[in-house]
Amino acid sequence: MSTATTEKLPSPFKNRNFTLLYYGQMISLFGDWFKTIALISVIYAIVPNAASIGGLFIASVLPVLFGGIVMGPFVDRWNKKHLMIWVDILRVFSTLGIIAGVMLANIWVIYVCIAFGAFASAAFAPARTSMIPEILKEKNLIAATSSFALLTSTTMVLASALGGFLAQWIGAVNILYFDAFSYVVSAVFIGLMKYQPLEKPVNKRPPYLQQVKEGIDFVKKCPQLVGVFWLQFFRDFCLGFIYILFPLYVLNELKAGDAGVGIGYSVTAVAYIIGAFLLKQYFKKRKFDDSSYFKIYFPANMLYGIGLGCMFIIHNWYLFFAVMLLANIFQSKVNVITETSLMTYSKPELRGRVVATWLSMSRLAYGISLPLFSAIGGFIPSAIGGWMLAAICVVSAAVLMLWLKGKLQSGQVAEEQAV
Repeated sequence: MSTATTEKLPSPFKNRNFTLLYYGQMISLFGDWFKTIALISVIYAIVPNAASIGGLFIASVLPVLFGGIVMGPFVDRWNKKHLMIWVDILRVFSTLGIIAGVMLANIWVIYVCIAFGAFASAAFAPARTSMIPEILKEKNLIAATSSFALLTSTTMVLASALGGFLAQWIGAVNILYFDAFSYVVSAVFIGLMKYQPLEKPVNKRPPYLQQVKEGIDFVKKCPQLVGVFWLQFFRDFCLGFIYILFPLYVLNELKAGDAGVGIGYSVTAVAYIIGAFLLKQYFKKRKFDDSSYFKIYFPANMLYGIGLGCMFIIHNWYLFFAVMLLANIFQSKVNVITETSLMTYSKPELRGRVVATWLSMSRLAYGISLPLFSAIGGFIPSAIGGWMLAAICVVSAAVLMLWLKGKLQSGQVAEEQAV
C-alpha cells in the first residue's frame, strides 16, 4: 500500500511554541557539548589516567538509567513546561557545583555534581519528547523529530570544533560558566511558550509503583514500541563497544592521532545531519505508518551494522572515514524513526513514562557493554570486533522485523475476525 499523499505539511517552525523550544535547546546543546570537552580536559588535568575519564562517563550514564524510571510518572503528572524550567534551574546549580569542584581540584565533587545533573536531565528529555505532540499536529512529528536530530548533529559539529579552541583560549572554567548560562537561556525560552497541558481525567491517582508499571505494561502491549525498545537496547549495547573500539583503532591501527579521533566525531555528526535531512525530505509527502519500519527502520539498522563490520578491516583512513560517514547516515535514520515512534504510539497520559522507560533501557545497554568491553575489549582483534558488532545489528534487526511483521499480521487477523 502506497503511503504517498499530495498534502503539503506546514513547517513546524510556523508554530511559535515549537520555535521557542527549538532555539532554547540550540543554546543549551552548545553549552552541553562545550561542557563535555571542558570536563575531559579538567578531569584529566586533576587525575591524569584513563580511569578518571571512565568515571566521567559512568557518572553521566548510570543516573539516567535509574532516573528515567523514577521520573517517568512525574513527567506525566506535572506540567511539562514547569518541569523543564525546574530541571534547567537544577542543571545551573549542577554546573556551578562542577566549577567549585574544579577550583577545589576535587574529582569526587565533580563526579557527584555530574551525576546530579544527569539525574535531573532524566526528566527533561521525556518531558520535551512528550510535549511536542501536544503542541504540534501528528502529521508534523517526523519533521519536528528530524529538525531536532539536525540540530543535535549540527551543534555537535560546531561545538566540538569550537570547544577545544575556546578551552585553550579562555579556559575550561569559563566554558563551564557558559554552560550554566545556556540553561538559564533555555529556561527563559521555555517560559515564553504559551503551553496549555492536556486535561487529564479526574481519577484517583494510583500508587507510585503502579504508575511506573502502567508505562511498562503499555509498552508490552504495543508491538511497535516493543520492537523499538529492543532494537535500541541491542544498538546501544554495540555503541558501548564502539566508544572503546573506535579511538583504539584510529590511534593504533590508522595512526591518525588525536586529530583523527576528533575528525571521526565530526564525520559522525555530519552523517547524522545528512540522514536526518534525507528522511525529512522523504516524509514531506508521505505518512509515517507501520510500513516505515519495514522500508526504512530495520533495513537501515542492518546496513549500519554492515558498515561497522567493513570499517574495522580498512587500513586507509580516508576510506575508513568515508565508510563511517555512510554507516552513520543509516544510523541517523534509525534515530529519527525511534523518537517519532515514541511520540506516535504512546498515549498522551502515558507518554512521559514510555519515553523515560525507553531512556532507562538505553542506558542499561550502555551500563552492560561499557564495563564488559572495558575489561575484554583489548583482547578482541579490531576486525573480529567489527564483524561481531555487525552480526548483533543485522541479526537483532532481522529477528525483530520478522517478529513485528507477524505480530501486526496476527493483530489484523484478530481484528477482522472480531468485526
